[in-house]
Amino acid sequence: MNWGKIIGIVLAILFIILYFPTLQSSFQNGVSQINSLSNITNNLKVSIISFNKSELIINVKNPLNVSIIICNVSGEYIYLNKIAVVPPHMSENVTLIITNFSNLVNNINNKNETITIKLRILETTVIEATTL
Repeated sequence: MNWGKIIGIVLAILFIILYFPTLQSSFQNGVSQINSLSNITNNLKVSIISFNKSELIINVKNPLNVSIIICNVSGEYIYLNKIAVVPPHMSENVTLIITNFSNLVNNINNKNETITIKLRILETTVIEATTL
């Protein structure tokens, strides 16, 4: 083995030893951010304002210091027709379109209606599905 390979291996080992704490810290910060995102969706307050056979109006309260963009809400018989923005520490009414009211009610009664919600917070997209 020549001196170039030995020096290269020693430098690589030194780099790994010196860089490992930074890598570990970055990993821990990433895990912490993922946990924070799950807490964000739990802290959103959603309440029903009104509904009829063709639409459901909900109020979304944003407890964060940044805007939340509701990109999509969809289910078998319900969907969001336009993107909604909820400013920081504000509430916004969002209208969901109901395509078949009786089937939607039947699915909810049978706990068979899966709703998928897509949110954007800063540059992070969160998608969550729940069964009603």
